[in-house]
Amino acid sequence: MNHSFQWTGRFDGEGKEHLRLFQKVLPFTQQENGYCIIGFASDEGVARNKGRIGAHEAPDLIRAQLASLPLHYDINIFDAGNIPCKDKDLDKAQNSLGIHVLNVLHRNNQVIVLGGGHEVAYGSFIGSSQFALDKQQRLGIINFDAHFDLREDAQATSGTPFYQAYKLSKQNNQDFRYLCLGIARQSNTAILFERANKLNVDYVMDYEMDFSTISPIKHKLAQFLKEVDIVHLSIDLDVFPQSQAPGVSAPAPYGVDYKIIFPLLQYLFESGKTALLEIAEYNPLFDRDNQTAKLAAHIIYEYVHGISKKSTI
Repeated sequence: MNHSFQWTGRFDGEGKEHLRLFQKVLPFTQQENGYCIIGFASDEGVARNKGRIGAHEAPDLIRAQLASLPLHYDINIFDAGNIPCKDKDLDKAQNSLGIHVLNVLHRNNQVIVLGGGHEVAYGSFIGSSQFALDKQQRLGIINFDAHFDLREDAQATSGTPFYQAYKLSKQNNQDFRYLCLGIARQSNTAILFERANKLNVDYVMDYEMDFSTISPIKHKLAQFLKEVDIVHLSIDLDVFPQSQAPGVSAPAPYGVDYKIIFPLLQYLFESGKTALLEIAEYNPLFDRDNQTAKLAAHIIYEYVHGISKKSTI
């Protein structure tokens, strides 16, 4: 693990009423009961998938946007550092991520994984699925994404993580529950729709997500949540329009407005079942004024703090 990031930010004065997030982050050393950040500094899967590389630098840049956000509630937040993908050995990096995710979950923490390309999802799933097995609980994946990421390939890529998750679930005799929101027709071949249907994947197209459909989509989420005990929530930033998230590996010309996705995320956070949140595909090489990193930070901030029911500072 790489622990090079220094949590610093704006200092407004002494006292809890001035607190910002960077002042609460502690190194993860087996602490319990909080939120733990793990970075996955890889875009090897993106390169293999012929995408725009640069996402390996994302974790620390997202941290930087989180650092100075103000605290209004008391939280415990830890940082376990970054897992690099050394010598293009993606399998090893994913397995390492899975081990760390499992360890953090078993220490009664909720996990925030900062990618990296969407190959991060399979690494996270190695940990979340094993945790569900250990706890004898039902796991479900909810993915906000323009892509199914159900490709079948001889090697892991950013396009294969959820097919890999399916195969691991089958190997472990676990049910494969996968809901994908924001699918773009032009971003998925016919074989991927066929595979999604064959695997009983539930999905909502990007053009089906607008202000008039928030309520029925919440109902779909409610039905999904009834069938699971733990949610592995994956957010590929390319689900948003390019105007809102320019800094991604595969920008979306249409996408789903954040104001539509945000209440759905709130609903999931408030369910109490989201044990793992991961952010994927932030590519700082194509960002504008940290716009995409700020969007990622906003999602994480709301997960750990903004809609918290914890007592105020």
